[in-house]
Amino acid sequence: MKISVYGTGNAGFRLAISLKTIGFDIPCVVNRTYDSAKQLASILNKPEYNMLNLPDTISSTEVEIMEGSDLILICVSDDAIQNVLDGLFKIPSVINGYTTVCHISGGTSIDVLSLFPSYGVFYPLMTLSKNKPIDIKLVPFLLEYSDLNSGDKLKLMCGKMGSEFSEADSVERLRMHIAAVFISNFVNYLSSLSYDISAQNHVYLLPLAIETIRKAFLYGNPANVQTGPASRGDLITINKHLEILKSNPEHYRVYELLSNYIINQSTQLKRK
Repeated sequence: MKISVYGTGNAGFRLAISLKTIGFDIPCVVNRTYDSAKQLASILNKPEYNMLNLPDTISSTEVEIMEGSDLILICVSDDAIQNVLDGLFKIPSVINGYTTVCHISGGTSIDVLSLFPSYGVFYPLMTLSKNKPIDIKLVPFLLEYSDLNSGDKLKLMCGKMGSEFSEADSVERLRMHIAAVFISNFVNYLSSLSYDISAQNHVYLLPLAIETIRKAFLYGNPANVQTGPASRGDLITINKHLEILKSNPEHYRVYELLSNYIINQSTQLKRK
């Protein structure tokens, strides 16, 4: 199966490398800026990512080069998806339904693709970065598609990658995207505040961070295993912490807000 990739950001970069490494033909990489497309294509053509001696990946800024692909994977920000889609009407194999058009967004409905005969969504439920390799088998995917042929292509990709997948409509995928923001982006933000406070001792918090996430997923609702001064209603300790944080209003407000919510949550659980 020939999979062309539009977009060379974090997700496009990682997905393209993973797909070619496991044996999918990536005939071309297209991007708004040519240098970025050329850089990714050159990486995909390295022996360590093309162990099956597939044809070289070429780079371009023109969408027409994706003609004849079995699938086009759109890996751009949500606000750029429509501009990419408008250009795909120039491609005959897209118009006649041979080429399946897919985006990878968690927050964009499948409906934006409905003018094409064959389309789908291939959403990786994972944080992806150019500078950090990832074992693609650890990435679960949420799939949505217009027809069985499109679905078969998406499931084939997951199967060859060894990745778990689930079918989810656009509403459920949006809910999962929101949940992912809480567990990833918000937790990372709180980690940055923790870094500000702990400075050179930040590394000693790693075991605590790992155990906190592990425990949160082992016992059903994470609220049931909440610990700390707020869960105990320990206002003396909370006020000591707030006194230290007075010099940094951002840290103070976040600590106070979350502590109040945890106190309320713990109180409600005790009443049940």
